[in-house]
Amino acid sequence: MPDDPTEKPLEKLAFTRDEDFVSLYANNVQYEPSVWDLKMVFGELDQSKGPSAVEQHTAITLSWPEAKIAAYFMLLHIVGHQARNGFIQLHNSVIPPRPDPEGPTVEVNDKDLVRYFAWVHEQFFSGHPYLPPTLTGDPAKPPE
Repeated sequence: MPDDPTEKPLEKLAFTRDEDFVSLYANNVQYEPSVWDLKMVFGELDQSKGPSAVEQHTAITLSWPEAKIAAYFMLLHIVGHQARNGFIQLHNSVIPPRPDPEGPTVEVNDKDLVRYFAWVHEQFFSGHPYLPPTLTGDPAKPPE
């Protein structure tokens, strides 16, 4: 299919940082989706306030198109990091539960979607993610 002649090619972006630019650390993210966008609320575990106390400090809202692009680039960075450094180890207590397509609350029309979510869960959290036959190596093992 030919390119849309009304679309302009993307120009290289020039990045500058606002005088109020802030760099923060987060080890917890809560997601608040709406029909318009996705809000992510970032925080940090603060065990001085209790074993499961998270102090939230920043919320960023992305449009769904930007969230989709961000998810794509985040996946590339994770896969690239694991290819160079080995599988990212997670403590079992922080791994989200695997979606169950046969769970009692899953609507009949949603079973295929939940099956896909379960497959994605296995790709992220099992020690044996799917690798296309054309790729070699095991991302679960550190490079030699």
